[in-house]
Amino acid sequence: MHNQITIENATENNLQDVSLIIPHYKLIVVTGVSGSGKSSLVHDVINREGQRLFLDNFTGGSYQAAKKMSRPKVKRIEGLFPVVSVDQNFVIRNARSTVGTLTELYDYLRLLFARLGKTDLWNIKPNRSLFSFNTPTGYCPVCKGLGVEDHIDPDLIIEDGSKSLRDGALNLTTPNGYIIYSQVTMDVLDKVCRAEGFSVDIPWNELTEYQKQVIWHGSEKIKVLFGKHPLESRLRWTGITAKPREEDYYKGILTIMEEILKRERNPNIMRFVRSFICPSCHGKRLNDQ
Repeated sequence: MHNQITIENATENNLQDVSLIIPHYKLIVVTGVSGSGKSSLVHDVINREGQRLFLDNFTGGSYQAAKKMSRPKVKRIEGLFPVVSVDQNFVIRNARSTVGTLTELYDYLRLLFARLGKTDLWNIKPNRSLFSFNTPTGYCPVCKGLGVEDHIDPDLIIEDGSKSLRDGALNLTTPNGYIIYSQVTMDVLDKVCRAEGFSVDIPWNELTEYQKQVIWHGSEKIKVLFGKHPLESRLRWTGITAKPREEDYYKGILTIMEEILKRERNPNIMRFVRSFICPSCHGKRLNDQ
């Protein structure tokens, strides 16, 4: 009795005298053809009776609400816990949403911890916002309450490690040899590489880890000109006054892509992004307090 839900002769909607036993503490999937009664079993029998019994334990408005809820058409149902239901048609597109926030159960848990929680970490008065990963008071300062951090994954950028940069080792390389997100041409990047003791004509897999880090995160050995098109090419454009390109140290592909990712999550950048568990809160979303 304490380890299962027992349902006997359920006849709600499309159900025809259905009897079954559902174990507690298991992930249960209800499946079947359209019209077989899946929703009737889950929502109209289990969910409705679970809510009715839960409200029946209160007085006042909740008690009156429980009285108004009709009992499902079932001969016997036992072993129910209080029920939390998320409607299958409820569309949410927010990375911060959880089952707890959608059902508002998390609000009650935050109130519970604020009233009864005790810890030596607090040097402020406990309140509900302290337990919210959606407010600056409560969320992890590193991931801002998401529990994960998005970063550019270099493995998603490498198309063929047996090729050199000039031959297209990275899938960011265009047909004319320009490397997207590098802010430099292949010839300019080659100057940076040669200043570091290698070149863009060495196969990627033969580069040392330090040499790869130069490509990813830049170098301060020499200053180079930024921009895709050389000055001569820009002077040929009709009606445009060419502006001298910026001269500075090469920043690195990953450095530039990470800066763009912080500003906007555009589809082109997101192709190279993977989510990693936040190193600060380890996915728990809340700060130390």
